[in-house]
Amino acid sequence: MRTKLDAVSISAVLVTVGAFSATAPLTAFATGSALALALGRNALGLLTLGPMVALIRRREFRKVLRGERFLVRKEQRRGALLGALAGTALAAHFATFMSSTRMTSVAMATALVATQPVWQALISTLQGHRLPRATWAGLGVSVAGAAIASGMDGRAGTQAVVGDALALAGAIALAGYTAISEQARPDVSTMVYSVLCSSVCTVELLILCLVTGTPLFAFNGGTWLALLGLLIFPQLLGLFSLNFVLGRAPATAVSILLLLEAPMAALIAWLWLGQLPAATAWPGLLMIMLGVTAVVVADARRADPATDTDTTGEVRGLVAFPQHPLLALNHIPGGDIHAFLWREAHRGRFRAVESTIRKLENEAVRVHGAKSAEATHWIEVRAVVARIAADHALSARLWLTAARFHSSPARRDLPSTRTCLDHAYQEWHGVTDEDVIDELAAELRSMCRQDPYYSTEMLATLDRRLLHKAVHSRQE
Repeated sequence: MRTKLDAVSISAVLVTVGAFSATAPLTAFATGSALALALGRNALGLLTLGPMVALIRRREFRKVLRGERFLVRKEQRRGALLGALAGTALAAHFATFMSSTRMTSVAMATALVATQPVWQALISTLQGHRLPRATWAGLGVSVAGAAIASGMDGRAGTQAVVGDALALAGAIALAGYTAISEQARPDVSTMVYSVLCSSVCTVELLILCLVTGTPLFAFNGGTWLALLGLLIFPQLLGLFSLNFVLGRAPATAVSILLLLEAPMAALIAWLWLGQLPAATAWPGLLMIMLGVTAVVVADARRADPATDTDTTGEVRGLVAFPQHPLLALNHIPGGDIHAFLWREAHRGRFRAVESTIRKLENEAVRVHGAKSAEATHWIEVRAVVARIAADHALSARLWLTAARFHSSPARRDLPSTRTCLDHAYQEWHGVTDEDVIDELAAELRSMCRQDPYYSTEMLATLDRRLLHKAVHSRQE
């Protein structure tokens, strides 16, 4: 993953900003219910992408249901359950934010919903993380700006104040969605997770429309065009370009540039709808943007230094780990986070180990991306811990996952691929379930055939064991 924004990344961010900036103006332009528009946007997006994702990722859907990514058996479906909870938060965000654009100005709604990093930081404190002073300063400036801008809106009537409150609720719901997704994303791919969240969000918005008696498709021609715009721009183009840029650029730099959404949406609303907030509200809007920028920058500085964990295993940041520290399975590593995990695993405290690995993996995904070497490292650590837990099937699957990453066209790291395949092969010998033996043997054979290094010995051993198992089964 790149550490700086290049021309391609900047272009992708600008496309994302432009696409997301269209949400509030399109919703304000349409005459249909905001709830019905939110439902239509998600339903159409799901119908567009859902079947394709289900076809492309059908194997992953089965693995998620079987819980193959998880060490702790009681949490096998944790990623899916968290995804459903995140879908609920997303539904709350759409319902509140899109409704707010009808009650207050587009500039106010987008500026207030842009305070999401502020609420994200507060959620982080509730999870036990300490925030730097710069973050608290940014929080104070943003809250003060929101109070000033909303106070000026109060002169326009109660409806504008209610709209401001809904926009803030939308920001809080979005922060909740992000916090939950941060915990669930390492266990589910982007495509599967997006479909899962969209499905839950669509169903819950449908229920909300039915409960409130909102007409579902009572749209005129202009509203249908607005709904089409919501589908094309924020739902498809915006999310796709955002996912693309997060795979190659620092999340903090992207977050700061995404703050351009508020002034961009205000510009679109002014040129298209002739809509501007009161002049006295602009100082408050500027304070919101400055405060949010301070929070995002402070969060980046907090995530950059390499830190370790304390004696309780509480994660304080991203760990600077050596290359493959646990691959020597009979050697206890030095005094770092890996030593803590090693000790706790040998003591049988697998729940604490799993919790710590999750935090470290989530941090690696957030900072470096889901398909980074840093995130894959924690898959390898999981594989070692699974071996300590005597779960040879899970360990083999995790080593195969890491091997596929190292052998991908973008990596082509042959030594690391072979190391992972060797460990997968060793774990395969410890598997006793016959169906799993066949399944893993097929995957091992497929990957080994791609490398002349494995052309004889390992493949012959795989075939001999499968033949022996087949003969033994016939004799029984």
